[in-house]
Amino acid sequence: MARHVTRRQALGQLGGMGVLAAFGPGVARAAADSAVESSFCLSMVYGSKARFESDRFRDSHLPLLRQLYGDSLERIEMRHAPRPSKEQPPISIVASVHLWIRDLKAFGTITEKSGPQIVADLAKVTTDHPWVQYDQAVSVLGDARDEIQIGTDCTTFYYPNGANTHWDAKQYVEGYVPALVDAYGKEALKRIEVCRGAAGQAGDAPRFASAATLYVRYMPAFQIAGRSAGMKLMPELAKSTNIRPVVANMVVRAVG
Repeated sequence: MARHVTRRQALGQLGGMGVLAAFGPGVARAAADSAVESSFCLSMVYGSKARFESDRFRDSHLPLLRQLYGDSLERIEMRHAPRPSKEQPPISIVASVHLWIRDLKAFGTITEKSGPQIVADLAKVTTDHPWVQYDQAVSVLGDARDEIQIGTDCTTFYYPNGANTHWDAKQYVEGYVPALVDAYGKEALKRIEVCRGAAGQAGDAPRFASAATLYVRYMPAFQIAGRSAGMKLMPELAKSTNIRPVVANMVVRAVG
């Protein structure tokens, strides 16, 4: 049975030296040496029933995070799901927050020191508990991360961990991702970002084995390609995983 973990507990368990342990030896130097894009991310994913005030996060909480963490963070990105129309299926994930970490050690130290202040302010954005985990980027294609602006549409495929599930990073990156690019094309896609789950809450396995985000360059082209992409991509996807992904259509609502 999954353990219930509060936001404060999650921050504490994922802070400090636990940050370094999540990714294995040698990553602190690698993160510090990354002048452009970090490979290491703290992700918070809010389920469909969560209440999440995206404007409050953008206008108040994000500036607080930036003030506290400073250069230890490369980027903060918040995505939020638009309200579906009557014709659309209900949303599965309402929001996600991603902190791309440049300096893992400094990030852990600041989290330990400022965790209560962060949690208190976050309670003004949401009182719901997210799935919290560390992720590591294993493949990025397309435009630079800092070129993804507010208002960009994106679709994320979350691959939940479970009994007898598997996700092969090498096969996914070398086989499925090229097929994905061929199916959608550069006109439709602005960026692809594939991450593996590195560590979850309270020492558990990460909730998601992987998450692949497709940032949309041109929505009409993306929608047209998507009508036929599924059948083409399923055989290739089956080579790398037996997990049925949870699909989240969202919009980038805040960056900093």
